[in-house]
Amino acid sequence: MKRLRLRFTLLSLVVLVPVAFLVYRAVRSAELETRMQHQAIAERIFDEMERGLSQLLENEERRPVETFMTATEPSLPFVIGHFEIEPGGRVEIAAAAPGVNDALQPQPDRKAKSKDDADLEAKLSSYWTGDTSAKEEARSAPAQVPGTTMAFSDRSRGNMAAERSGANPPAVGDEVSTLQVLRSLNKGVAERVDRPAAKELGQVRGRDKAAALDSRAAMVELDHAEGETLPRQQMIARSVNEAAASPMSGRLMDSRQLLLVRTVVRAQQGYRQGAVIDVEGMSRWLHDSSLGSNELGEQARVRFSTTGFSDDSGKADAAYVYQHRFAEPFDQLSARLSLASLVDGSNLTYIYALSALLLAASTFGLVAIYRMVAVMVAFAERRSNFVAAVSHELKTPLTAIRMYGEMLRDGIVPSEAKRGEYYRHITAESERLSRLIDNVLEFSRLEKGNRSMTLAAGSIVPAVREAAELLRPHVEGNGFRLLVDCDEKTPPVRFERDALVQVLCNLGDNAVKYAADSTPREIELRCRQEDGAVVIRVRDHGPGVPQRHLGKIFEPFYRGENELTRRTKGTGLGLALVHSLCERMGAEVTGSNLEGGGFEVEMRFSV
Repeated sequence: MKRLRLRFTLLSLVVLVPVAFLVYRAVRSAELETRMQHQAIAERIFDEMERGLSQLLENEERRPVETFMTATEPSLPFVIGHFEIEPGGRVEIAAAAPGVNDALQPQPDRKAKSKDDADLEAKLSSYWTGDTSAKEEARSAPAQVPGTTMAFSDRSRGNMAAERSGANPPAVGDEVSTLQVLRSLNKGVAERVDRPAAKELGQVRGRDKAAALDSRAAMVELDHAEGETLPRQQMIARSVNEAAASPMSGRLMDSRQLLLVRTVVRAQQGYRQGAVIDVEGMSRWLHDSSLGSNELGEQARVRFSTTGFSDDSGKADAAYVYQHRFAEPFDQLSARLSLASLVDGSNLTYIYALSALLLAASTFGLVAIYRMVAVMVAFAERRSNFVAAVSHELKTPLTAIRMYGEMLRDGIVPSEAKRGEYYRHITAESERLSRLIDNVLEFSRLEKGNRSMTLAAGSIVPAVREAAELLRPHVEGNGFRLLVDCDEKTPPVRFERDALVQVLCNLGDNAVKYAADSTPREIELRCRQEDGAVVIRVRDHGPGVPQRHLGKIFEPFYRGENELTRRTKGTGLGLALVHSLCERMGAEVTGSNLEGGGFEVEMRFSV
């Protein structure tokens, strides 16, 4: 059995390890698919926001340089106003024209939203000429690459560590390619990045090349005066008559107001032109333009910030959380999107269920195979022990019969009394041998299904008394007393007389073998009517059956003792034959240890 367990353990590892790996990959793929679907939705939402910002930037950059402060082009509703800062530092303010899409959302009161022109001029003048520490504080931004989305692991996996979709791709190969595709969906960022390059190729226009170079030099000089250097793309001037302007850049004046600023050179003089943006109004507009017209409004929540988010902000309020930092010139603005579980979880549920079913089926199959093989091995071992036991049981009476027969044949028995004793021994051993052979043949017929059973209704008491008379010489010859107690008024039941006699003889012989050292040396045989049934009980006063063997005593060839060290005779067929014959007669047979000591077998025949 140890070899069998070892081989089964190896087989289990060979089967279960690939199955477990297959289940892991299936569940992992399903979870990845769900995450990628939500990632795609988040990327699409942020892309719509980027497109809106590109529209804002394009509207402001289209305003003519010369008529910047007097232009009548309509502005988006959150543009507070436009300004121009002259080389001497004087600030000029112009209120924004009415919005082009005021109907998309209720426009807040512009006066309540912004300060009067004098306050705004003072604020702008202080911003450009004042303390730079406030300017640096306003420019502080989250530690995230502009134009990228940061995904936080869903809380169902118990890990809220951020996975950047930029520089740190996931380790799994299929995740890398999927995330790369998702990042390529952000067309709004790509269009805005491509615009300065287009200006470099075709938007440098002027009366001559020298004027454009002088304008570029003036802008670079102006930017160096503030300690800044514009990128090469932004140093390509746009010449309108004698004026040149760089693309707009973003500057955060405070947490509520964002400046879109461009450098303008007219007659070798540097000017600043730009728009003042209400951050809260722009955030509301971005939210409504990307979520207000679809079903995502109830499942998604977006928050905007110019100072970034704390590490634990917004992570516990939704299944999926994504953070996006907008591309330049709006890189001071970040958005955090909280998404509920939008994808139907039935597929994932099916995978979980099928995975659990596969694991359960594999485990159950392996256990069933082990049980079947173990039973077959144990049964084969019992058969082998049975052959050894039958050989021993046959040899013992035959040896005694042969010895007594040879002594009688050779005339070496001195007296007639001795002769009679030898005759009795020969008869007893012959009966024992006959019972053994009858049991083996009876069990063989039962096992093959060739045993025909002829049941007849009648009183069971005469058959019990006949069995007692047949059993008494054997019982008393081994020093026991047979106590018979039968109720003559028991009702008739269906049984076969020969089968019942054989059952009672086997039980009596079994009691004699296992209660050899009992006190008192008595075997009790009782027959009573109880609870609508006729009950036959055979009891001894021996040590009983150990509890670990009690459930197996009616199995064929089963013996509680080791075949090499056992002290009692027998083949292991007696109780198995009793169980099979009682079952064929429709009787219920059970065995139990009694509190006062001893073992009792009970047969219950239905009336």
